Amino acid sequence: MMEPHNPEPLFYYIADAHKQNGDVDSASHYYHQALQGYKDKNHHAGVAAMYNNLGNFYYHRGHIDSCVFYYKSALKFYEDQNDTLSKASAQLNLGIAYKEIGAYTTALEYLLLAVRILENKKETSTLGSCYNAIANIYSRQDDFEKAIAYHKRALTIRQSLVSRKAIASSLNNLGIIYRRQGNYDSALFYLRQSLILKQEEQNSSRIASTLNNIGLVLFNQGKLSEAKEQFEKAFSMRTGNIDLVGQAITLNNLGKVHNAMGQYRRALRFLNSAYNIIEEEGLLEEMADNLALSIETNEALGNTKEALKISMELMEVKDSLLNQEKVESLVEMQTKYETEKKEQFIAVLETQKELQNTEIQLNRLWISILAISVILVIVVGLLIYGRFKSEKRNKRKVETLMQELHHRVKNNLQLLSSIFSLQSRAITDSGALEAVKSSENRVNAMAIIHQKLYSKTEVGHIDGREYFHDLISQLAESFGYELNNGNIIVEIGDFEIDLDQVISLGLIVNELVSNCFKHTFSEVLNPKLYIRIKQAKEDLLIEIQDNGRGFNREDISSNSMGLNIIETLSRQLRATIKWDIDPGVRFNLLMKLN
Repeated sequence: MMEPHNPEPLFYYIADAHKQNGDVDSASHYYHQALQGYKDKNHHAGVAAMYNNLGNFYYHRGHIDSCVFYYKSALKFYEDQNDTLSKASAQLNLGIAYKEIGAYTTALEYLLLAVRILENKKETSTLGSCYNAIANIYSRQDDFEKAIAYHKRALTIRQSLVSRKAIASSLNNLGIIYRRQGNYDSALFYLRQSLILKQEEQNSSRIASTLNNIGLVLFNQGKLSEAKEQFEKAFSMRTGNIDLVGQAITLNNLGKVHNAMGQYRRALRFLNSAYNIIEEEGLLEEMADNLALSIETNEALGNTKEALKISMELMEVKDSLLNQEKVESLVEMQTKYETEKKEQFIAVLETQKELQNTEIQLNRLWISILAISVILVIVVGLLIYGRFKSEKRNKRKVETLMQELHHRVKNNLQLLSSIFSLQSRAITDSGALEAVKSSENRVNAMAIIHQKLYSKTEVGHIDGREYFHDLISQLAESFGYELNNGNIIVEIGDFEIDLDQVISLGLIVNELVSNCFKHTFSEVLNPKLYIRIKQAKEDLLIEIQDNGRGFNREDISSNSMGLNIIETLSRQLRATIKWDIDPGVRFNLLMKLN
């Protein structure tokens, strides 16, 4: 974080000494004493500098809400003093703070304001830091073109300053982005230049990081032997040092490259070593990569039970990652709330001070009342306007979070479907296998719904024709058949359907069509299946018919989960259903569309 020059009083030196000794409470106390000392002397430059120092203090303590408050206070003083360079430093600090909590839009606003000042003032050192921070934000958002452009600007400045360590970092960052973009030749060019500079530093952790990145590029190019060589060099340099995260990442990569080379048992040894470090350090993202690779390895070795066990653990890790994202989102909102609350408190104090000055200066009561009324109207107006803007922002936030929630649910449904698939491979009993297969199809019916929801900008209704066609097609494929081949005839009209209705209808159609494939198509010489779904005014009609042997519904309904599901869901939908079961089975459902 940037620290502008300022003449600190004695309290500041005492606070700094306590901070160095780890006595955080005393440090905070004396920092505020130093700030009060400057305020008492009416020393505006000192007050601004102390606000900035307090922002730095709280940033390094991880208290981003307090950090943002003090940086904003410093910024206001610098603006009042027309100190443009210090103002740019405060804006840079605010951009970095907001970046840490994922508030990328706000972070970019402050950073680009700082860039405009620094480019005019030709302040190259601070400008390089700004460019690098902006590039990192665009990289996190997968906007590779802008990330590359700003990293190159930072690189140009660092080359002019002959800062070799900073140059090596910029070259390494460019190599990473070019690899993620799929431009492997450019990635290798920048990474190898970075490696040359880092080798001059003789810093094993930094060298190992670039070797690891080179190995990933070679892996993406299919050069497995060369990639393995780079990973092995990186691991040898990381062995024995304190960079445990780096060791775990390299071990994961060694497992990945040995998997790709078909050396599964060797891959498993590397992955198990990585797992021990990752578990001890609590690295969720690295753990997700490790478990996904372990599933692949165990499946290749025929360890189906172990793969199933690891799949369950992977589901828990993904849930933890989701919870972590929720916490980060809550931290961002809490930071904004705390900052606004402190700003409002300062604003109230300033308003009270103005009112007192007005009361002293004015001798007539009606002038004082008029002034107070005007101020109250302004405050109320601002509060109403602020509430309107806040609700508008919160609405957009809720919509974004809802889309993310449906995306996460879809992923977990797909993972659950994979677990059922893995489980079915280890089951030999036909009855148990059929139950697992039915459960898998029911999960898939719901997964398709969430897939349709995630592809829409507004949730609530989905395309009925598209959904039921995808559902029936997937069911046919899972049983080894194709639609519209003469034996299976599907006619679906165009209609929009409410989310609450489509979930229940999807499960009903799933049960009926699955039952036909399981019985009619396996027991009848020339099986036929006819499906018709259409909208008639405000009603939806579903007709499913086959030429099977039929069944006695009264005899089996109490023991059939599928029929119980159909009956229960139909009642919930307030739908009218009708069965004709001899010969074959003909099912009709009629219900009102919401």
